[in-house]
Amino acid sequence: MSRPYNIGLDIGTSSIGWSVVDDQSKLVSVRGKYGYGVRLYDEGQTAAERRSFRTTRRRLKRRKWRLGLLREIFEPYITPVDDTFFLRQKQSNLSPKDQRKLYPQTSLFNDRTDRAFYDDYPTIYHLRYKLMTEKRQFDIREIYLAMHHIVKYRGHFLNEAPVSSFKSSEINLVAHFDRLNTIFADLFSESGFQLETDKLAEVKALLLDNQQSASNRQRQALSLIYTPSTNKAVEKQNKAIATELLKAILGLKAKFNVLTGIKAEDVKAWTLTFNAENFDEEMVKLESSLDDNAHQIIESLQELYSGVLLAGIVPENQSLSQAMITKYDDHQKHLKMLKAVREALAPGDRQRLKQAYDQYVDGQENTKAYSKEDFYGDITKALKNNPDHPIVSEIKKLIELDQFMPKQRTKDNGAIPHQLHQQELDRIIENQQQYYPWLAELNPNSKRQTVAKYKLDELVTFRVPYYVGPLITAEQQRQSSDAKFAWMIRKAEGRITPWNFDDKVDRQASANEFIKRMTTTDTYLLAEDVLPKQSLIYQRFEVLNELNGLKIDDQPITTELKQAIFTDLFMQKITRIVKSS
Repeated sequence: MSRPYNIGLDIGTSSIGWSVVDDQSKLVSVRGKYGYGVRLYDEGQTAAERRSFRTTRRRLKRRKWRLGLLREIFEPYITPVDDTFFLRQKQSNLSPKDQRKLYPQTSLFNDRTDRAFYDDYPTIYHLRYKLMTEKRQFDIREIYLAMHHIVKYRGHFLNEAPVSSFKSSEINLVAHFDRLNTIFADLFSESGFQLETDKLAEVKALLLDNQQSASNRQRQALSLIYTPSTNKAVEKQNKAIATELLKAILGLKAKFNVLTGIKAEDVKAWTLTFNAENFDEEMVKLESSLDDNAHQIIESLQELYSGVLLAGIVPENQSLSQAMITKYDDHQKHLKMLKAVREALAPGDRQRLKQAYDQYVDGQENTKAYSKEDFYGDITKALKNNPDHPIVSEIKKLIELDQFMPKQRTKDNGAIPHQLHQQELDRIIENQQQYYPWLAELNPNSKRQTVAKYKLDELVTFRVPYYVGPLITAEQQRQSSDAKFAWMIRKAEGRITPWNFDDKVDRQASANEFIKRMTTTDTYLLAEDVLPKQSLIYQRFEVLNELNGLKIDDQPITTELKQAIFTDLFMQKITRIVKSS
């Protein structure tokens, strides 16, 4: 073109808008048409889904690795008693019509029926409890089955307390409330919202009171955790924050935008519960709106929720197995109640009741089993025409308390820490070691005996560090699968086990490789590595760069003042810079 023109671009995640204008900001004609338009394309997608599948495969592979090590320990002692025990287990999931199945009538034992075994131990927790408490010699195969269950479902590692002093009922409200108050002081500086900490014993007692519904506990605890304000606007905001905080801790639907001080247009998207199956997925959708403060608030509340949930699963002075046996007994008792009231219902309600229970326990063909909420909803509908029946009122009360027909295996078991499983493993070892001394073999890694006293303990307590990744070198992985997801550095060749991990794997070198593979090179300074955004050096640069634009009376601040602000303010407390428009 002969005359000057300007090109404007509006680049988004799934489109690019463009226009051509002259110096007076008027559209310029290009080839007989005004020069503006838009190009649409598919938005870039992260590899989160693919990564989640890879993580699951890795987790299951490591579980199989641990169970294989457990079998190796037990095999020399079980084979003389029952030489086909492990083979029957391996083939137990095959159809009787499968020609590869060498033992069509597969059973757990070769000298008794499965029915006899289940008469003695209705659930695996009955077996675990008897192994801990009964002073007699148990069948070595029974010990293996119990330990197999412990190693397979060993619990989470969010709590770092030593197993010797761990108690499921301990919830450190003081530490969590102090941490939250530090964040709230910055986040809600205008309203001055702070959590009260002088009545935390009463608050804890209320949170753990399972004889009241969660909503009742939330309402009663509200006045104990914050001080009302005389300013109506401030009072409304502070009460909302305290209310949503308690709802989140108790597993009720909470508005996380209120808790994190985020102004949200779609409030429904921010209304979540920690016990929802899709909680993590929903949080990923909101990730772009969350800052460090929001992450810390959610993390702290999730820890409190898990603590309250765990205290409900395993009451004080009970072992995990005792708590699960109580659930089994309660379910059996409640089923008798349900069958008794069923006879008084109309045929339609009777059928709905049966279908609801079947769907809750096993699920129907090609459908997921009912969640507890779905089950309670159908039960309530089926019983609504007989409100005066004495058993109906009792069932409704149990539903309100969230205690009707509990199941042993639920998503809530994700709150169970590994320490509870390890405690039971140790009790089984100590109870049976007089009959099987090899069970009490000490941990070959003497440095970890304070954490895992026995060799078998390591199968529960040991975790491959995340920064080590797959237990294979990059070269070996390229040769076997042409994949690029391994970076481990070895110290020595040979088989890696939980007991020789530090002899075979170079932790520091592997950690360095983990960081290197996550960084990229700079766009402008070619071949130079970029700094991670969350690194201390880059965060220091960000703060100083923001302070460079600070002016007082239209004059830039001095270098000395800038350094003083950085040292005395940003280095001393959690702060954030709010950019003016």
